Amino acid sequence: MDLLAGKWRELYAEDRSATPFQSSDWLTAWARRLPYTATPLVLTAVSPTGRIVAALPLARHEDRMRPRISPLSAPHAPCLRPIGPHANDPAVARAFAFHLLLAAEQEDAEVALEAVDADSPLGHALHLVSADISWTRTRSAHTTVLLPVRYDTLPPSLQREHARRRRTWTRLATDHTITYTRTRHLKDLLSTATVWEGLQRRHGLLQHNAGAGAWQSVLEKAGAATACIAVLKIDDHVIAAQLCLTRGPHCYTLPLVADAAHRHLAPGHALLRHLVDDLAADGIHTLHLDPTTSRHHASRGQYGAVRPDARAALHPARSAAA
Repeated sequence: MDLLAGKWRELYAEDRSATPFQSSDWLTAWARRLPYTATPLVLTAVSPTGRIVAALPLARHEDRMRPRISPLSAPHAPCLRPIGPHANDPAVARAFAFHLLLAAEQEDAEVALEAVDADSPLGHALHLVSADISWTRTRSAHTTVLLPVRYDTLPPSLQREHARRRRTWTRLATDHTITYTRTRHLKDLLSTATVWEGLQRRHGLLQHNAGAGAWQSVLEKAGAATACIAVLKIDDHVIAAQLCLTRGPHCYTLPLVADAAHRHLAPGHALLRHLVDDLAADGIHTLHLDPTTSRHHASRGQYGAVRPDARAALHPARSAAA
């Protein structure tokens, strides 16, 4: 915990590729939310002079027959990667991968790394050091959208789809008040988080329902400079909400939540159209969409998605020899 709250800030500052899901505030908040059967576990790579040059944030759970090692803040973080000035050093990646292999084979621990970039140094190292372990490699729906979105450059079929959805909302606005907002201040963020959590419990993914008050404490720690929630309402009824984290010109989403009773209006698309314009106006250059949002609301490049990211779902099991 001392490392997460102290030295981690320097590692984060020195790693321009790090995402806000790897920030000290985000990880410390989730570490404090761990159950009593779990412990934060941070692997570090140290230079000959004793300086920490890379670190990997994990958690060790003892609530099953076998210990389980998973990414710290999982399943709420979209990808596990080391952090620090040497985070992408192949030698560092091999050292981390070897430690995880030892945990899997010598300690009989289940190593559940659900979202490691298959083409990253850590992804390559995990395959190299554990050839006798079964791996599942899948291509997820992570996509990156360049901002601002130029709808006039999209294929004609997609332009027609966007125009059709806009007409639907234009007609709806004749009898209802349509409101889009995005939080800017901490008080606003925390009050909106209550609304977002309620929508999440009713309509969201089960794994992102973190328990009463969990998101409140995490977002209070993250702060309004990093976290924001975009909300779309019809009259006074919230029909869609999206939690985002930002770092510099980059924005990262967690799964969009929408009221199932309004699915005929495609509220996810409506919120995303507002969001991309809003972020672009604030100087955000790239929007990194989580798999759920990508799959349901940004498939087929509907917002000019420019890069599908390969993710390997890694679940090491005991080798056949063991």
